[in-house]
Parts: sequence; C-alpha cells; structure tokens
Amino acid sequence: MRHRSRELAVTAVTAALLSALAGCSEGAAPPPASPASLASGSARPVTPAPAASAPPAPTSAAPTSTAPSAECADTGAMAPEKLATYLARLKSSSGSYGSKALKIDGAGLSFAPDPTERPCAPVKVALSRFWVDVSRGGTTPGSSRPSPGQEFRYVFMDRPVLTVGPTDGIVEGSVPPQSSACRGSLSVVHVGADITEADLPSDLEMPTSYTAAGRGAMDVKVTSDRVLAATFVPPSAPGGC
Repeated sequence: MRHRSRELAVTAVTAALLSALAGCSEGAAPPPASPASLASGSARPVTPAPAASAPPAPTSAAPTSTAPSAECADTGAMAPEKLATYLARLKSSSGSYGSKALKIDGAGLSFAPDPTERPCAPVKVALSRFWVDVSRGGTTPGSSRPSPGQEFRYVFMDRPVLTVGPTDGIVEGSVPPQSSACRGSLSVVHVGADITEADLPSDLEMPTSYTAAGRGAMDVKVTSDRVLAATFVPPSAPGGC
C-alpha cells in the first residue's frame, strides 16, 4: 500500500512540471537575433549608393600658330653667271626702294637679304683687294690723275674667299685695310673669274673731305657682270702726296 501511493505522488508531480513548461513555451516572445546571426546574412545593412560624380569638363588644346616657312633660293647648282645675277638683284630686308642685300663700305661687307628670297645655304664670294697708291708725276699706263699733278696706281693685295648668308651680318675678314696719307684701297666683291687690273676703273674720284667714322669710303662702279659691289677707301691726305 505504501509503495503504490509513492508512485502516484511522483506521477502527479511530473505531470505538473510538464504542464508548467508547456505554458511557458506558448506565451514567450522569440529571443532577439544575435549579432552573429546578423553578420551571417539574414538581415544585411543597406549600403547607400555612391553619389554620381559630374563628368570632367572637356579640355581644348591651346591653338598652335605655325609660322609659314620662309622661301629660300637653292644656290648650290647655280652657275657663276646666274649666281652673280641672283646676288646682285637680291633686295635688302630694310624694304627701302632700290636697296641691295649685299653691299660693302668702310665697315666691311654686309649681307641682309629679304627673308623670302635669301639663299638656303651659305654662299661663297671672292673679295679682290687692291692698293691705290697716289703720287705726283706724269701720266703712266694704267693710271689717272685724281687731281692736277697727281696720279694713282693699282697694286694687287689679296683675294680672300668669303662666306655670306644665309643669316644677316658683317662678313668676317671683309673690312678694307687701313689707309695711309698716300695709299688707299679698292675692294671688289665678285663671283666667277678673278678681277684683274684691266677690269678696274681708269679714274677714281678723290673725296673733298675725310671722316674717320666712314673712313671716306665711296661706292665704285666696276663694269663687269660678275662684280656685286665695290668700295674705294681713299688715302687720308692725298693733297700732300
């Protein structure tokens, strides 16, 4: 009898415990999601879309101004006669009417051609130089009287070959030699055959005054197609010769 009563009591207690557990499970709220479950992907945070950036403004390259290439003359294949004609007619860059690109005076041989007509490469020219000796005496062959009772005589000095162009400037080695009281000089620029005494003028005009700055240099006309320019630097005191 005592043993049976104990079994019934145990059964009643067990039933009461099960009933209590069932009631708790029906009314309880679901447990909150753990941080681990959020990280695993059931509820992913929404990432805002990046703001749209404006397209870069178009850049335009700076305009480049290309200067037209200046024309030039190919003198490499020119015969001496044609080269002499080209150089003699070549105009100066100064733009002055009738001004020539190649000329010589007391300061030397200068070259300043118009940019559109200048030679493409340096040009070789010859410079025939003669002393002009003034003395008293009678007339002799190849001489003339610059003033009453005087005569002059040419004496060959040298004939250097010079390079002119294509740039502007005074040609090195072209300055006429220093004159003296009774000795001047005649410088003749030419191409082709040598200039001889027979090509030179039979008369020279002596200046009425002498300036140290210009050295009294005077243009001289030498009648030869191959001559480009000529200058006469007179003696500094021909009256006393």
